[in-house]
Amino acid sequence: MKRIHIVGVSPRTGTTLMAEAMKTCFAIDCFAQHEKSLLSRPKRDCDIFLTKSPSDIMIVGPSLRVDPDLYVICMIRDPRDIICSKHKKDPGRYWTSLKYWKLYSKMLDRLKGVPRFIPVKYEVFVSKPNEVQEQIAKEIPFLEKKTLFSQYHESVSVSEASKKALREVRPIKPTSIGRWRNHKNRVVGQLQLHGPITEDLIKYGYEKDDRWLRELEGVEPDLSPSHYSEFMTFTKRRRLTFGKYLEAGRRIIEHKIGRRIRITHPKKWISRH
Repeated sequence: MKRIHIVGVSPRTGTTLMAEAMKTCFAIDCFAQHEKSLLSRPKRDCDIFLTKSPSDIMIVGPSLRVDPDLYVICMIRDPRDIICSKHKKDPGRYWTSLKYWKLYSKMLDRLKGVPRFIPVKYEVFVSKPNEVQEQIAKEIPFLEKKTLFSQYHESVSVSEASKKALREVRPIKPTSIGRWRNHKNRVVGQLQLHGPITEDLIKYGYEKDDRWLRELEGVEPDLSPSHYSEFMTFTKRRRLTFGKYLEAGRRIIEHKIGRRIRITHPKKWISRH
């Protein structure tokens, strides 16, 4: 069984949109209705299993190195737009804080060059969907194209959970790029809480220098809490640290015995060890 897993440098990076486009536009016979951990396994035999979980960027490294059937697509997005994004589950608050970008984006450098790790910038995906589809098809050669990413909205069947994340089913377009400029108070508040991001913006091609900060001069900070807590708990950090090695070990065993090992409660399994 081939496994394609979608992760991100934070929540709200376009992982849901990418997952919906993948399952609609490529011939994929097994997929999760919404988020599913790397630790999960399909309930039936299948050729290709598609899943997504943004936070799993923290655990995919060891598994990629030992499992030749695992492919990981990583969504990268301007952190300013990430922290200004909202979700239908809690429309009155911003969904996630800058802390997740600060933590998850560190993994990108460690994973660069690792076979079958495929970084995709959200901004390129929504601006040139068909070019990104071609890139993915080259990186994952067993995929069979059914329709173009630019036409995914004509055929997609979205779960209720995914509808809340996407807000609505519509053509893939770059309408959400640069929305942070309408939420400058939020950006200022997050910078106060979590520190500067200019080096990251330059590194990932979102800015050429620090002149963007001039747009924030005199703006009052919005320090209201996000839907997710501003800081990750010690317990969750520990799970992400040790769980990745347990998962890699399981994949080594699976290849030796020639079958996948399903665990009923993967999250409990990770916390028990």
